[in-house]
Amino acid sequence: MSARAWLVSLCLLATATAAFAEQPPPQPRTQAPPPGAQPRTPPPQPATTPPPAAAAVPRERREGQPVNIKVDVTITDQRGAAQALKKTLTVVTGDMMGGFIRSTARYASPSVGEVPLNVDVEPVLIGDGSKIRVRVNLQYDLPAPVENPSERGPGGPLTKTQIHESLSLILENGKPLVAAQSADPVGDRQVTIEVKATVLR
Repeated sequence: MSARAWLVSLCLLATATAAFAEQPPPQPRTQAPPPGAQPRTPPPQPATTPPPAAAAVPRERREGQPVNIKVDVTITDQRGAAQALKKTLTVVTGDMMGGFIRSTARYASPSVGEVPLNVDVEPVLIGDGSKIRVRVNLQYDLPAPVENPSERGPGGPLTKTQIHESLSLILENGKPLVAAQSADPVGDRQVTIEVKATVLR
């Protein structure tokens, strides 16, 4: 081979090598899934854990205002046309505090026994104090008159009626409110509960 022919062959080989190097690499051939086959889904990515939420700051309990509140509970006991009997219980306690009264009378008759009169109150001032939220629990046992024919039942004469009241009220400062009226389930007796709350400045 002459030097000229060898030089031409060398140039052609270099040109072919450069062209082959510039071609992109062959892409892998994907095989189409057969008919009816389920498509392949990519594997699930691991779930990322969200950052922990900031701890809730507990709300501070509101302190009661430095004032006393007088709560008057008046019980009106009415028997038919007879004159009504009134009993008033008064409890003075601080704002958002509780107070109670416990009193018991004992009858000699074993059929009547002890007769309690109990009251629990818890007042809470609202806003500027013009309104007061009051919770009242009352237990009042009513001894019946001895041998009252109008209050006899199949089991003999009525000896005592028990009344339990649980009240949640919104009262105006110094204004009474009739909160409950209870009827004796046997006789003609009616009991009315009136509540008044007054802020003591």
